[in-house]
Amino acid sequence: MSLLSDTPAERRFVGTTMLLCALAGMVTSAWCLYIDDVVNSDAVEYIRAAEKFASRDWAGAFTVHQWPFFPFLMWLVAAAFGLSFEHAGDLLNTVFFTASSMLFVLVVRAFGGISRRLTVFAALVAVLHPAFNEYRAFIIRDAGYLAFYLAALFCLARSVGESGFRYPLGVLAALVLASLFRIEGAVFLFSAPLLIATARSSGAGSPWMRVVLLVSSAAVLAVVLGWWLIAPNGGVPADTAVSTPLDVVGSAWHQITSSVSHKITVLRTEFLGPYAEEYAWALFIFAVVMILVSATLSQLTIPWALLVMGALGFGVRFPEKARNRIWLSLVGMHLAILLVFVVIKLFLASRYPLALTVTILILVPMALERLTARFKWADLKLPARVLVGFLLLWGAGECVSGLDNVTRARAVKDAGLWLGSQATVAGSLVTNDRRLAYYAGRHGDLRFIEPRFKRLRLGLTKWKRWRKASYFAVRLTRDQEAIEQMFTEVLGRSPERIFVREVGDRVLVYNLKH
Repeated sequence: MSLLSDTPAERRFVGTTMLLCALAGMVTSAWCLYIDDVVNSDAVEYIRAAEKFASRDWAGAFTVHQWPFFPFLMWLVAAAFGLSFEHAGDLLNTVFFTASSMLFVLVVRAFGGISRRLTVFAALVAVLHPAFNEYRAFIIRDAGYLAFYLAALFCLARSVGESGFRYPLGVLAALVLASLFRIEGAVFLFSAPLLIATARSSGAGSPWMRVVLLVSSAAVLAVVLGWWLIAPNGGVPADTAVSTPLDVVGSAWHQITSSVSHKITVLRTEFLGPYAEEYAWALFIFAVVMILVSATLSQLTIPWALLVMGALGFGVRFPEKARNRIWLSLVGMHLAILLVFVVIKLFLASRYPLALTVTILILVPMALERLTARFKWADLKLPARVLVGFLLLWGAGECVSGLDNVTRARAVKDAGLWLGSQATVAGSLVTNDRRLAYYAGRHGDLRFIEPRFKRLRLGLTKWKRWRKASYFAVRLTRDQEAIEQMFTEVLGRSPERIFVREVGDRVLVYNLKH
């Protein structure tokens, strides 16, 4: 029987495919950790919180990180297997990303891709796309969130046409666990009844209104959560949220609109002239849209985005209307959440649309099936072959780049390890990088970690903030020679040590005692 046949994939075939996905995931994680053994910046915060859990300082753990479930797991794994917190985080993320790849195959099958061909295509997407590989060397809670989000999506898709409570309960349980990793999971958790109703509804009229209702409710929840997490004076007392939910929404909306009005005022006064200030709103909206689009495209990558848009243009859909509504609802909800974040912060890290990207990718196996069935290589003319070949090479390049997402910060680790033998007491090291402090064993000295260059300069000179410090270590990019010159001048001395690698950042170490 052909590997890419249209026949339904039997259980053994699916099991073998899942096993290969698991092996590929573990090998990929091992490779990414091998080429980049420097922790990411967020990892230091998780390690600090795990240390608080290890010392039974529960309140301190919540102070370090407001969403501490992932550090809690790091502590448990470290204690169970005798690992460092760093290695415990690496192990957890290896498990979560590998589970995400396997769950993606199951989700595609739950959305109607039950044939051998679609199962293989789903596995290829899960193994090759950067969304599943780009952050394998990072210690981040996004991996756990993604795994449980996909588990919820699998149960949601399987609930189509089912009358029992097994899959709806699975949706709720998975979203509860996802919420423990990222607050976005709470939006989907509160919207779960509508999602399940959308999955189980039949017909093509009123069910589509549920899609609008889902996106609208997600937007309201995102506004409240955005206020709670991001906006000034956030925080929602539990009794207030329960007793007067409309007042909470109104207050959240007021604070967010005030924040936006302030940004508009800054645009008018600082960037636009007196004759162009009427375009401030247009510029703000354009900036929000471009940030959202560019971050999403960065995570999805352009070749894969073109494949999805082409699939939609050619009418590629899932076999059942209910599953199409689920997919559309989830995409809209993700966009609503991200939009609120961008409006408030005018910033979006490339990994934030990770769950949105994986949701969009569910359509890709169906798109590949349609393309392979409709277009034969022998039938294509030369220009079409060149275009297809170019897109394939581009897509392959993006997949390879996902395996090389290293921090380029080996100099930071080298400098930190050297400082660990020099700055051995509390308050002996001032730095702008918490990874430097981590490798030096001084990541608990929070008052001595200052990322802003201006405050570093003032603290070292005018304010005399760190009088007892022995060393000052500053991480710089290669284009920040002016910053190096500034610190050399204000300190009145040259760096004692300079740590530089072939690529990436460099670290200057100043001896403050000599």
